[in-house]
Amino acid sequence: MTDYDCLDYAVDEAAAWVELDRPGTLNALNPALLVELEDAIGRAEAADGVRAVVLSGAGRAFSAGYDIGAGEAEPTLDERVLDQRTHLEAIFSSRLPVLAAVDGPALAGGCNLAICCDLTFATEGSTFGYPDMHFGEPPPKFLLPFVVDSLKDARELLYTGKTVDAEAAERMGMVNRVVPDGELEATVEAELAEIRRTPGAAVAVAKAMVNDVQEAQGYRRYGRIAEYVGTMTMETEAARRFREIRDEEGLDAALEWAHGTDKA
Repeated sequence: MTDYDCLDYAVDEAAAWVELDRPGTLNALNPALLVELEDAIGRAEAADGVRAVVLSGAGRAFSAGYDIGAGEAEPTLDERVLDQRTHLEAIFSSRLPVLAAVDGPALAGGCNLAICCDLTFATEGSTFGYPDMHFGEPPPKFLLPFVVDSLKDARELLYTGKTVDAEAAERMGMVNRVVPDGELEATVEAELAEIRRTPGAAVAVAKAMVNDVQEAQGYRRYGRIAEYVGTMTMETEAARRFREIRDEEGLDAALEWAHGTDKA
């Protein structure tokens, strides 16, 4: 049995339940967690009888995004270019349906993780968005336009960097269903029961066909371009200033500057 430092993994009723377990950082996505997440998805695929994967977050958040704390080593430019966000590709290409159970903030890279999943369910108090746009960092994997119902919704979130509530996210097409607090697990379990009534091979074929539609729309091609664009924007004056404030005054001060200051 594989033990994880940043995840909890359990199998129940033919589903692998994978919980991000860094609650002290609002489940920020650091390299160790991402490696473990890919491993957990592969482990679920290899397990006999597992029909689906459920992703959730421990504590007050689904995930606040990539770990940008001062304690995290700053990646080099080359490392950013080579980082293909392979955990998102693992979810996309898995033969198993992956469901996101979102309870709390799903922001920046955490938002991408939630909407990358095949199905996304959220509590009423959950929030979604890309506040990292305020310090000059577009999503390193360009998923939003392939998920929302209108490109105008994608433009709204990306241009403003604002955070929206679960109801707005549902209206935009980022969430399948919003449920009251306390009903998320039961809602996901009911959905899993419906999935189990469909043969696994048929679900795998349907997922592959839907993925093909996204491929035809440029899902992988534009995602790759966005990674290079994101790498370049991290070298802008706004991004450099954010990192300076973070390192000198702390992350809270840097975030306050990013979200409260007009940029050129």
